[in-house]
Amino acid sequence: MSIYYYAYFIKTQAPESKITARFPHAAVLPDSAWVLCDFSDRSYPIGVFEPGAYFTKELSAQFGEALFICVDTRNDQFEYEHSQNGSILRKLSWITDGCQSTWEWVEGKKEDWEDMYIFSEANFDRAREWLRYDEAMTEDQLLAKEQELQLIWDQRKYLLGDKWPSSDATIGMAIQKHFGLKLPSM
Repeated sequence: MSIYYYAYFIKTQAPESKITARFPHAAVLPDSAWVLCDFSDRSYPIGVFEPGAYFTKELSAQFGEALFICVDTRNDQFEYEHSQNGSILRKLSWITDGCQSTWEWVEGKKEDWEDMYIFSEANFDRAREWLRYDEAMTEDQLLAKEQELQLIWDQRKYLLGDKWPSSDATIGMAIQKHFGLKLPSM
């Protein structure tokens, strides 16, 4: 089963009337300081998975803090953006060219959830396993490639236009879990 959706989340002290004036569909999340806004599982917002498009800068300038999360497991893509007071804190785009998914955009400072999911030991072990199956290498070449991967993980480094560190579209759901964000039943 594939999953597709996008949603905006805002954390604000603004009155409900200001929120509903900007978002036709907004709901305070139970047991959370976040408001879920404009959830959709039907269409892409304009600019998603395209370089140069921001989704939360203006919202955070207006409301305080904003997140945008788009998950598309059909095409193995996700987009994440986090802003506060009009400034981008973090933006990550994992997109596909139709053959392979790669990191397209990395901006801002690393957030805590990245160590738990992207740069975790389990994800590193998975990446090492992929090396064994993806490429026909000698043992020396495999060892050298594993050392390159280790350096990527140690430095917490994203390679633009490449698949390292390894990921997939479900990272968007892990980000939501980190922030305690629940979506309506799909």
